Amino acid sequence: MAGLTQYPTRPAAEQAADLLLLADVVSEAPVPLWVIGPEGSVEVANRAAVSFLGYRNDLDLVGGPSHELLHRNRLDGTSYPPDECPIICAQGLEHRGQEWFVTRAGDPRPVHWSTRRLGGTGATVLSFMPTASDAVRHGAEARLRDSAPTPAPFRSRAALRDGLYAIIHERFADPMFTVADLAAEAHVSVRSLQALFADVGRSPASEVRRVRLEFAHSMLERGHGVQTACQRSGFLDPGSFGRAFRRRFGYPPSQVRPPAAGS
Repeated sequence: MAGLTQYPTRPAAEQAADLLLLADVVSEAPVPLWVIGPEGSVEVANRAAVSFLGYRNDLDLVGGPSHELLHRNRLDGTSYPPDECPIICAQGLEHRGQEWFVTRAGDPRPVHWSTRRLGGTGATVLSFMPTASDAVRHGAEARLRDSAPTPAPFRSRAALRDGLYAIIHERFADPMFTVADLAAEAHVSVRSLQALFADVGRSPASEVRRVRLEFAHSMLERGHGVQTACQRSGFLDPGSFGRAFRRRFGYPPSQVRPPAAGS
């Protein structure tokens, strides 16, 4: 593929070991991350990236072409050739920029992205997060209104909720992140924020807590301790974490076990 640097072949065992280590590091990150292989395919995708793009799990992404999964077409519907993609064609160690990514459902998401080339493997780590500016968000809403067959007010509110979820997935690991912070980053009032979530029978506080608990549960399934899961998912103390976890899942975090091999 044009623009991709060729790297000398390394022993298969070394490459496999490097990829396993990299996958473990990437999977723990609270921000959307994935690893692009030398040929442009997705080698690792973490939970935050899967959720941000609306896929079921990483199996929907791993092995697929990174460029096509992120933005096969431009916003005007025209084809976006891989050899024009600034992400997979970037030369050098680090790059950053702004792009529009498209979810599995076809919704456009404005993002800031950055890449870092991993020497010796030929792979690139891509991180991305939603932009928060009014101009970009309003552009996304306009795109949705113009293209959607469903009523524009409904789609606009749904698009705003998608943006709010993106911010939650970006910030949930910060224990000081509050509903007021979420409203400020989205440039809406707390009352408007509550109304947007009330449309779907939820509250902003409960959704922040849900994302934290689901991330903690995934960490426990991967073998991490309760204290580590508590801290990395944004809870201030084990007591409140344990109570919230039991209410959400019906059992304490200490009872979570990694899934059996092959299950």
